[in-house]
Amino acid sequence: MAATSTCVTPIKGTHLRIVEVDSCGVPVTGTEGMVVVTKGFVSVEMEPDYEDGEEFFERTADGTPCVNQKDDPTLKRMALTIQMCEVNVSGMSYIMSARELIVGTPTTGTGFAVAEGNPTNRFSLEVWQEVAGAGACDASGAQRYIYNAWPNVGATQLGSYTIENGRSVLEITSETRGAGATWDTLVGEDWLPVGESVATDEHWVWNVTTTAPPTIACDPTTLAA
Repeated sequence: MAATSTCVTPIKGTHLRIVEVDSCGVPVTGTEGMVVVTKGFVSVEMEPDYEDGEEFFERTADGTPCVNQKDDPTLKRMALTIQMCEVNVSGMSYIMSARELIVGTPTTGTGFAVAEGNPTNRFSLEVWQEVAGAGACDASGAQRYIYNAWPNVGATQLGSYTIENGRSVLEITSETRGAGATWDTLVGEDWLPVGESVATDEHWVWNVTTTAPPTIACDPTTLAA
């Protein structure tokens, strides 16, 4: 346990980053991979998925409880629901395991086509938040941010998409697995405390940092090795 603690009030969501990872959750570097940073999201909702602990209860012949014990629940994964107001074609095509529609040289993604079958693509999801109130800056005056990361996400399913006299929001749901090896050094290191790492059974990382979020851009970039 730390000797002192940090107290902050998270508010809003300012940046969302998608980083391509392989089937083992290892970030894909160089031109084979993809990184997308956007602010065009409406919400990211996380719902933990627990398995209840086994319960043991028995009464004696006179009705008195003889055994009354229940095992602790087991966290299996996190369920994520992401709603996008702005659709980044390259990013959404990838996380939905859809085929990107492209045109021109150099190529430009203009849309996607969703086929039947299993979603196979996996990605790392990071979301940055502001800090409200007196804790918005640290003692030195540096601005604070809340860093959320789900290092290994997949099993993505399309949610509802409504076309009407109003804005259309694209919704997807996904599930987490434990972090892949090297995720912390290749992706999360700049927003984690010095010397900290992320274990392969950890699904969600939350940290207060003074390192600014990455730059928002429509065009996808790559991850350095």
